[in-house]
Amino acid sequence: MRSPAPPPPQCSYNVTPIKFGFLIDMIMNSTTGDYTITLNEEGQAKSIYNFNQSRHVIEHLKPCTEYEHSVLFIDGAGKATPCNGTENETMTSGMSKDDIKDVSCMPGYVCYQSDWNISSSLSASNNVPAEPCKTDNKMFCIKPGFDDICTDLTTTFRSDCTASFDVTKSITVEFLNVSEITQTAPTELPAKIDTELPKLPNCKDLTVDYTCQEEGKPSNTKNLTELEPFTDYSCTGQIKENNVTIKNITAVKFKIDCDITINPVQSATNTDTSIELSWITISQNCPGLPDLEKFSYDCSCDPPPSHQSPIVPAKKVGSERRCQIVGLKPFTYYTCKVQPKYNDMNVPQPATAEQETKAGSKCLLEKITVNTYVI
Repeated sequence: MRSPAPPPPQCSYNVTPIKFGFLIDMIMNSTTGDYTITLNEEGQAKSIYNFNQSRHVIEHLKPCTEYEHSVLFIDGAGKATPCNGTENETMTSGMSKDDIKDVSCMPGYVCYQSDWNISSSLSASNNVPAEPCKTDNKMFCIKPGFDDICTDLTTTFRSDCTASFDVTKSITVEFLNVSEITQTAPTELPAKIDTELPKLPNCKDLTVDYTCQEEGKPSNTKNLTELEPFTDYSCTGQIKENNVTIKNITAVKFKIDCDITINPVQSATNTDTSIELSWITISQNCPGLPDLEKFSYDCSCDPPPSHQSPIVPAKKVGSERRCQIVGLKPFTYYTCKVQPKYNDMNVPQPATAEQETKAGSKCLLEKITVNTYVI
């Protein structure tokens, strides 16, 4: 007769809550082997752990969380035998403030690390959800908002089923993400860049200083009060706290195109061979433009005069500008133009006017034909 098969191994286990997780104690009445324990948090995917000793520690679990568990004994042939547990569910212990460490993980974030799984145990006062660190799954990070700068960010941790504790972090200017700063380029002179910094009075000591470079002239730097119209600039701002530079802001590129109203273009003194134009210039967004040294005008008339320069520069006479085009034909209509210029380059907007030269002496003489009759 065949001898009866040996009875299957009997195993049982105990689960004891410890700091950061569970201690698994195996009890066997036969040879030892390998074990597989399955933990299941309600609503979450199952976690499986393999070990081959009678005691095993599982850490990085969630605090104050109930887990279902089961253990299998795996013999040398690979056969699995369920083990008996004193209970099927066990709750982890609570967390203390000492279990939390303030760490650095991602620039511009407030990050905390623990040997507990704190993924669902923390909430921030700015209501921004925590996200895992990209390099360490034991760290979770919170992004301070733009208006959190220069304030305190409070993070609340659930310590057990009935209580919680707070950890407060001072959000300095170092947390400021310069890409979130809104900069509005100037459209008038004197130039001013509107920069949106975190709200006062939290950041009352913050200022921004801009240094500007003209396109193609990187070594020629200017401040905002020195900028000229009709010129391409790139201005870089420095955020300062108590006059100490903290961060540089992304450069702002712009050109201030001054509006120009030449009004009116009229005749000052016309002769039979010349036209003299006079006008006053107004600029709404660049009120000082007409008085700038590099701002000038050219005058011309069509058709152009013969044997004379077709372009005549203007002169300043009191509050007016004047120019005289000579070498014209008497008693003739001309279309005359005043072209504004800055730094010897034409700028918008030219003005035109219809003008007429006076009649010359030859035009006043009439040809008289005398007929003689013989009686």
